[in-house]
Amino acid sequence: MSRKPKKVFNKKIFNDLKYNNYYISKFINFIMKSGKKTISEKIVYKSFSLIKINFNLCPVKVFLKCLKLAAPQVEIKKKKVGGALYFIPVKISKKRSLYYSMSFIKKNSLIRKEKKFYIALFKEIIETYNENSNSIKMRDEIHKKAELNRAFAHFAF
Repeated sequence: MSRKPKKVFNKKIFNDLKYNNYYISKFINFIMKSGKKTISEKIVYKSFSLIKINFNLCPVKVFLKCLKLAAPQVEIKKKKVGGALYFIPVKISKKRSLYYSMSFIKKNSLIRKEKKFYIALFKEIIETYNENSNSIKMRDEIHKKAELNRAFAHFAF
């Protein structure tokens, strides 16, 4: 039996309808639960409208800056060498860092105690834009762990 890895084809994601942006459509898909895309679209668009109403800023630019600020540059991977487990810092691709930033924003907005999710998402995006949110703290935590384990970088995969 062949052990060659199967080719993985990424499904093409189209730009969202309202803002015509790839990253927003990716985020809508990331927030989606149980295949209910229209509900996740409503949540994201309501939070963007709150950004526009309350702060008079372009929500697309705010969101893109938010993603850029929350994205980590390195990741910690485990490797067993000689019976000992080492945590090795590894640089990550743009796709992976985008995934991390979206997951940080989603997790921290779910943790917030707001009545509606779109309000929590709005507050998380604005705090990340102002560089004082929990998602930026999570990114900094990953960077600190990578800095502490920099001595084991020669074990890289």
